[in-house]
Amino acid sequence: MLQFSRLSTKLLISGFSNWQAIPRRKWSVNLQRTYAKPSFAESTKQNPKTEQSIELERVRNLGIIAHIDAGKTTTTERMLFYSGFTARIGNVDEGDTVMDYLPAERDRGITITSAAITFDWNKHRLNLIDTPGHADFTFEVIRAIRVLDGAVTVLDGVEGVEAQTEKVWNQASEVGIPRIVFVNKMDREGAGFGRTVREIVGKLQARTCIINMPLWKTVVEQSMTSEKLCGIIDVVEMKAIEYIPDTNGVQFIVSELKDDNLSEATKARTALVETLADLDDEMVEKFLEADGDHMGISSCDIKAALRRCTLSNSAVPVLCGASFRNIGVQPLLDAVVDYLPSPLDRPEATLSSMESLSKKPADQLTVQEANIGCALAFKVIHDTRTGKVLVFVRVYSGVLDSFSKLYNTTNQVEERATKLSRMYADKSVDIKSIPAGHIGVISGTSKIRTGDTLIWSSSKGGIQAKLKRHQLLPITIPSPVFFASVEPKTASDAKPLEIGLETLLREDPSLKVSVDDETGQIHLSGMGELHLEIACGKLINDLRVNAHISKIQIAYRESIDLKCPAIAPSTYEYSKMIKGLTQTVLATVVIQPTPEDLDQLELTDSAFASQLASAQKLSENNYLTVDSTVSLEHPIIPLHDISSAIPIAVEAGLFRGKKYNLQLHYISLTLQELEISPDLDSLTPIFPAIRFAVSQAIDSIPDKFCTLLEPIMDVVIIVSEEDVGSVMADLSSARAGKVYALDDELSVPSSSSSLDPNTIYAPPDTTIHLSTHNLRKNLSKKLIRAKVPLGEMVGYLKYLRAMTQGRGSFLMSFDRYERVSKDRAEHIWENLYS
Repeated sequence: MLQFSRLSTKLLISGFSNWQAIPRRKWSVNLQRTYAKPSFAESTKQNPKTEQSIELERVRNLGIIAHIDAGKTTTTERMLFYSGFTARIGNVDEGDTVMDYLPAERDRGITITSAAITFDWNKHRLNLIDTPGHADFTFEVIRAIRVLDGAVTVLDGVEGVEAQTEKVWNQASEVGIPRIVFVNKMDREGAGFGRTVREIVGKLQARTCIINMPLWKTVVEQSMTSEKLCGIIDVVEMKAIEYIPDTNGVQFIVSELKDDNLSEATKARTALVETLADLDDEMVEKFLEADGDHMGISSCDIKAALRRCTLSNSAVPVLCGASFRNIGVQPLLDAVVDYLPSPLDRPEATLSSMESLSKKPADQLTVQEANIGCALAFKVIHDTRTGKVLVFVRVYSGVLDSFSKLYNTTNQVEERATKLSRMYADKSVDIKSIPAGHIGVISGTSKIRTGDTLIWSSSKGGIQAKLKRHQLLPITIPSPVFFASVEPKTASDAKPLEIGLETLLREDPSLKVSVDDETGQIHLSGMGELHLEIACGKLINDLRVNAHISKIQIAYRESIDLKCPAIAPSTYEYSKMIKGLTQTVLATVVIQPTPEDLDQLELTDSAFASQLASAQKLSENNYLTVDSTVSLEHPIIPLHDISSAIPIAVEAGLFRGKKYNLQLHYISLTLQELEISPDLDSLTPIFPAIRFAVSQAIDSIPDKFCTLLEPIMDVVIIVSEEDVGSVMADLSSARAGKVYALDDELSVPSSSSSLDPNTIYAPPDTTIHLSTHNLRKNLSKKLIRAKVPLGEMVGYLKYLRAMTQGRGSFLMSFDRYERVSKDRAEHIWENLYS
């Protein structure tokens, strides 16, 4: 832990008459520097090393993830300051941070878009992405996590593990990236480090390894004695690190532990060694060599074991501090270097052949086996100052050079990387190449979108044809639940609006655009009210589109009642004269509804459930099956092209329902017949044949079996125990909600493999009693978990605060669409669409 700097220095400590030496320490920052902000050119020259000169094992691709207002951006700003990248510390409240550079971010004081930056620490290159904490911008977290090797989870020491923290933690768990935890805001009244550690175990089900603890100092103010956070206790090195006030965290004292601090640190180190011995065989050997002496094991052995356990996701290092008070950030940077993985420590990326309609399992191979350069485009932004499109990529194999010829396997087009850059928040520096394991930016391309796989070859033989159909694991895009109508103010504004919307969709695929066939209205859909508000603001203010935007509404969908009798097959024959010849395509389809819960389907119709299990899942929870009797072989058109065209045509046919003219959900479609003229040399007639066959089948459904779907939200409400009854009654009676769980704030899951927070070591929270508003200690809180229609949750916060005297809070995320009763459908339609 105590590897914060490269040189020793001397420091004059207030109250001492002599100069005191700080052993071997300096926070990589010149103590005599002036705090005038350097130019961007000077900042980027802090370390002239290029990516090629940085060994890959010294690279860390990491993200900062957390609940909103946990202190992610504040922590990042300190990282930049202590690494020497900036000469002053940015403040979120003052709107002068490096990472929150958008005007909307600075006005609201929150992170809206993930920002990437590169800096050096202790001879390591850190490619860091600061992600949003607001639930509306969850896609920003999803696509950032997709390309990261590790993450730092920042927790509020007062609030502990909050609902959005659980969500981003689970997102990181899905891709298996190692994490470390930083318990922030330990200087605030009501902060509890030990309590938060127990919540990490109980709520996140993580094996915690405490590697530093708060260091408290007794102070007397106005005849009152209190404990004040002054530094941290390094459990690995068994040292106390006290920060000197008013030095921006640059100056500190390292000393031996005494009295109570020594006793508690000994307990923490003992628990750390025992936890590592449970998880790591090499630590068992070291423990036996030390004759069972927990203090006899060297710090190097502990760090090595902890790194192995962190990389295997069997343990999570836990640190603490107060970023706003400049306490504990440098040890966090050391922990990033010591415990988070390099690109070499992560599993190789895998390319899969996506033959969508083939019954064969996907053909997979690693990027090394493919012997090609490979990268994933995970973010696209439009620089309004320069007009350039910037594509953020993570390179998994090979070296991406300037002017490299790229093949986009997602949309099957070739492009050229005319310019490469390294990003520093909203600014960039040109570079000649991006090696494997690094994150960089491509500019000069026109067709690349988020989630696209890019491959290239440096050999004269080029890329094998089969590899052009291989892709990296795609980025999951959540379904939008709100929408607003966007209309050009004049006829001449129609084209700029089209271009502006295309730019928005390219930057943020979680936005969707649709057109109402009857009214001609353009609908822009998003993840939440704030998400749409920010998108519409960008359209008007940044992209300079002259448009009128309506009030934000909820995005409903349409489906077929599960009680609908069998729908007859629908056949459509499309004929067209091409080059003097009549070319035809005949398609026959059968559609039927699917339930929202497929697990329930297995109990009622196992044969249908088996069919869906082997079907291709389309967007919007629809399924496509190609009958085994259908042959897709054609003498002219390649099989792959026909296979790719079918789902696109089907989705186009499902875009409008019969009764409500809304997009269809929960539909299973079977293609029973597809006859293509043998002399057909174009895919063009295939699309309308399948699309009109699907539309024709939908039109045959009786109106009484057309149902409305409404978005259902998974809601977690945190209230005091005394308010549980009134909140649950309101959810059930007034909001059509279904409460499915009532938990204590710190509860143990029922799984037999769950971790019990009461059995792990957590230091006592000796200062928690100082809080005058600490309801988390004096009154037990409950978590009410419910499924509630989104329409009933609009404006819910003000009602919740009224019921709980301002103490309640909630978080909601989209769960699924659900069929509604006939009466409720009529009520929704009359109120929102009349």
